[in-house]
Amino acid sequence: MSRVSRRSFVQGALVAGAFPAVSPAAAAGDVQSAGTSSHLDDAIRNERIRRAILSGPAVITNDATVAEMDRQGNMTVLRPGTNEWVCVPGNQDIIGRTDMCIDPMGIVWLKDLMARKPKPTNATPGLIYMLNGATQHSYTDPFDTTSPAIPIGPHWMILWPFDAKATGLSTVMRDAGTMVMFAGTPYAHLHICGSPWEGHEYDPASRVIWTMRYEHP
Repeated sequence: MSRVSRRSFVQGALVAGAFPAVSPAAAAGDVQSAGTSSHLDDAIRNERIRRAILSGPAVITNDATVAEMDRQGNMTVLRPGTNEWVCVPGNQDIIGRTDMCIDPMGIVWLKDLMARKPKPTNATPGLIYMLNGATQHSYTDPFDTTSPAIPIGPHWMILWPFDAKATGLSTVMRDAGTMVMFAGTPYAHLHICGSPWEGHEYDPASRVIWTMRYEHP
């Protein structure tokens, strides 16, 4: 796989949250013992954990499992968790090896993609957060491993076969808003740039301003 420093593409990426952790049942089947990574120096391990938990929202990452993931989707635990999310530190020098937070159905979808299966097998929508941004080879071909790197800002994904024509959404990579990535393929999904926690929440005492944003008293 070709290499590139993600920092050279994505400057000032949003820093937030963390990454999904594996449930005890999932851990038994998909995640190896932490002992297999005991050779890692504590400083290196701590840095990988730090990077992983910045890729998703803290409400998820605080209790998520942090694990290394190889090219076959096998995981080695760096920090055990108590919820069903897994946070992966990735490798910033390899295109597509992105730090991310993944829920159980997201893991199914991602492992199917890595195995180059004809279509994903997740039975319900999965979620992946990449709030530190990413690089990847293509936004049209899920199996492209050779095209030049595309820089992508902070985003999150709803992993379900959205139909771009039916929704009227764009199919072109963008730096804000929403698009259908891998449109027209079984791996089509909703790609949403930015954090879902931007802006202010509504409450009855809010004063509505002309931008239609909420301002608390």
